[in-house]
Amino acid sequence: MAKVKADFTQGKILGKLIVFAIPMIVANLVQILFNAADVAIVGQFSGPNGATYQAAVGATSTFVHLLTNLFIGISVGANVAMANAFGAKDEERMDRVVHSSMLISIVSGLLVMTIGLIASRAVMQMLNTPSEIIDYSVTYLMIYFTSIPALMIYNFGSSLFRAVGETKKPLLYLCIAGVVNIVINVITVVFFGWHVIGVALGTVISQYVSAIWVVIDMIRGHRGLKFRIGRMKFHKKETATVLRIGVPMGISSSLFSISNMLIVGTINSFGPLAVTGHTICSSLNGFIDAIVTSIERCAVTVVGQNVGARRYDRIKRVVGACLFLELVVTLAYSLIVLFLGRYLCMIYNTDPVVIEWTLIPLYMLGGLYICVVPMYGFSCGLKGMGYSIFPMICNIFFTCIFRVLYMLFVFPYFPDFMHTTSMVYIIYPISWLLTGLAQMVFYFITQHKELKKHTQTQECQTEEKVA
Repeated sequence: MAKVKADFTQGKILGKLIVFAIPMIVANLVQILFNAADVAIVGQFSGPNGATYQAAVGATSTFVHLLTNLFIGISVGANVAMANAFGAKDEERMDRVVHSSMLISIVSGLLVMTIGLIASRAVMQMLNTPSEIIDYSVTYLMIYFTSIPALMIYNFGSSLFRAVGETKKPLLYLCIAGVVNIVINVITVVFFGWHVIGVALGTVISQYVSAIWVVIDMIRGHRGLKFRIGRMKFHKKETATVLRIGVPMGISSSLFSISNMLIVGTINSFGPLAVTGHTICSSLNGFIDAIVTSIERCAVTVVGQNVGARRYDRIKRVVGACLFLELVVTLAYSLIVLFLGRYLCMIYNTDPVVIEWTLIPLYMLGGLYICVVPMYGFSCGLKGMGYSIFPMICNIFFTCIFRVLYMLFVFPYFPDFMHTTSMVYIIYPISWLLTGLAQMVFYFITQHKELKKHTQTQECQTEEKVA
């Protein structure tokens, strides 16, 4: 069984959550950093066509996220299932969760890879990808999608590690893979001039490096996660638990991408410079998103352990700590963007025109990123308690239907002078706030209900003992 420091069912919460989250934050920042290196290297070292290659790589992100987010979201179900088993000190259930989850990761990875390889060109055409970059984008996708099985294995494996309090090992393996990625990028782009093909190859090879390391560590049985390839099986109860919690999370994540596809299609219609600006902005915002989502996922684990240990009184303290940390980091990021945004853009591309196109979404999204705090902060409590359906419903309405309605029936009827990318991006912070407010109301209702139910159960048990 894992060490005591992995047990979050007792002691102070804020300090433990910070210590627990730091390795995962660093891991995700490293991953974003290496992805940002792809965009920066192909933009800075590909000559006069650098902005074109940046746009080509960036234009693929929405389609990639649409397919991968569904199954990466399911890994949250594996995390909660394992955290519950760990909190209950049930080693047999932990073993069943491990082997069910890893089989899900392999099957989902192969499925996503197949769909991606078949549909790449059709989807890029549907997204109004400018003719100057569409062939480069399709080439990137055809290479990138071969890495998806490894991506799934790593994410499911790291979710299982995180559930038992281990975040350092996945970080180490990600760092190793990231160094491999950068080395390959430099060699293929700077020396061989392979631009888009080079960064795609670097991504593929590095994904398999991180996946192999995670599997090796699980085979060794680190932190009680004993994995044997021959024992992989869809255990009915554990598989159902993973899917019941994870599928709504995956659908929620994918819905962001569905609505984003319509928004990105509109952005693409403004031309390659708008696509490049969107790409660089997305890369920069990826850093703060990595921090916020890391805090949320770690908080989900802490809530899950306390649910497994029947410590319902601690859940609101976990959510409060999550909200506080996310508020601090998003406020700091907004200030950095407002005062240093232009210099951040210059890391990727020094062309003044590209920088101006990038600052538009950066100020709109990065400057208002504080609006995501209620959305992520209250969802951690709901997910950790197993109520992942409502966050999914909120995302269906506010991040999919609401955004789609805006793009189809509001934006087209603005006067010509309002048909700008700023009026496209404004829908993001509005939908973040609405989603967060809805989840906040449902969280307080649910948390009160769970605490009341637990109190009644304890009273009944006490009366039975007395009788």
